Amino acid sequence: MIKCNVLHLLLAISILVSTSGCSSSAPMAQPEATPHEEKTVQPPNAPTPSTQSSSTETPAAVPTATALPKPPFTLEEILAYQGEVGRFSGSSYNESALKAELDKLPEGMTEEEIYAYILQLVGENYQEEKRTFDELEKVNYRQALLSIDPSAPAPSQQTKAKMNVEVILDASGSMAEKVNGGVKMDLAKKSIQDFLGNLPNHANVGLRVFGHKGSGADKDKLLSCSQTELIYPLSGYNPNSFQSSLQRFGPKGWTGIATALEAAQQDLQNSYREGMENIIYLVTDAKETCGGNPVEVAKLLHESEIKAVINLIGFDVDDEAQRQLKAVAEAGGGTYTTVKDKRDMENVFQQYLKNLYEENRNWMQKAVDNVWNEYEKDENELIATQKAMLQKTAVEYERLQAAADYLREKGVLNKPQWLNIVSWMDDRWLNLSDYADDRWISIGHKMDVEWMEAAAEVEHRWMENGRELDQKSGKVALRIGNLRAPKIRIAPLRTRPIRF
Repeated sequence: MIKCNVLHLLLAISILVSTSGCSSSAPMAQPEATPHEEKTVQPPNAPTPSTQSSSTETPAAVPTATALPKPPFTLEEILAYQGEVGRFSGSSYNESALKAELDKLPEGMTEEEIYAYILQLVGENYQEEKRTFDELEKVNYRQALLSIDPSAPAPSQQTKAKMNVEVILDASGSMAEKVNGGVKMDLAKKSIQDFLGNLPNHANVGLRVFGHKGSGADKDKLLSCSQTELIYPLSGYNPNSFQSSLQRFGPKGWTGIATALEAAQQDLQNSYREGMENIIYLVTDAKETCGGNPVEVAKLLHESEIKAVINLIGFDVDDEAQRQLKAVAEAGGGTYTTVKDKRDMENVFQQYLKNLYEENRNWMQKAVDNVWNEYEKDENELIATQKAMLQKTAVEYERLQAAADYLREKGVLNKPQWLNIVSWMDDRWLNLSDYADDRWISIGHKMDVEWMEAAAEVEHRWMENGRELDQKSGKVALRIGNLRAPKIRIAPLRTRPIRF
């Protein structure tokens, strides 16, 4: 009995020691707490995480769906969107790569989040088209007119092309000689007076003389060659004032053509405004006798800022003088004409007046052409921008729908979700397409009106100038402006697709 109790005691102690040893060597593992799973999505344009250097790869952190920008819904929001275009937009489209990105969508995303994700993949940016439309809306074809006639900054101001016409008359001693019809000086004065009196009212006229001091004697050469005088300063023509100016000088000294041209350049420069036409008519009966170089001076004058055109009239000159005067006219960008008597002198100035008729016509045509070229350039850009935007919108719409259809086929979207998302896509396509058409119509109409008003203004000025020339020349020409009408622009009718 005692032996049995001892055995029971030893067994109990052994069990106790054994249990105590196991408890101290390995505590029982506790189950880990399961974290709350947050819905996440990798934005399509996010960079791919780099591979970890350790042998065991750790998944990169994926941003939450809130990292996606809110998708633009209204037209104003779409046009204001300045983010990057989708990774698979435009020429970067890749259908298989697109589907691979769509497969990464986690479950439980909202319709708006899915729509934003698709836009990040294939959506376009329309900032460039909007900027182009906005710039074209600022058309002002009157600026093209001002490039021809900057003297008329506004319709309320005088809108005629200004010109400076200066006649330089040789008053050397030889101009006292007689030819058929009278004394050279008297014939020249009369023809010049008639010519300037028949110029349009908007022309500034001036008269400069040389050789009117001293005499033809050698002792007076220095005095005569150094003197040239602006007898009638550049201004509007006044018959009485001009007549008085003609009586202030007569033929006396030497022929200083170069000195007179140098002084004329200063005359024209003083009254010059950008775009003004400057014309010189020089009447002489001899070559340069004061040692100057009229050819070089004429060249510099013609190539200067004022770009004066120098026409020469040789009054009963010899062959040597004729050769020099032709060279002066050529260097000055003008013409040379020889006259022998009264009739020739009258005819040459009549021809100059006829040339002004043609210049008036050429000025009008040049101005209209300038305006038309500006209009046509803008019209072509407007059409190209509209077509490009419609094409971009159509391609984007097709790709957006294809992405939505793929997600429906994969079971990511049920029918109500799919209908809601493609409805937003329909709205986007309709809004952008209508915007492109509306801008094409409204801006195009404004361009039409601007072009018609600018062209009509040019023609009005042309007819006004022509009527003045008619009144002064005693001739009447028929001038009729063109009839113009705005273009007809009609946008196609678009409707929302019907889906069941």
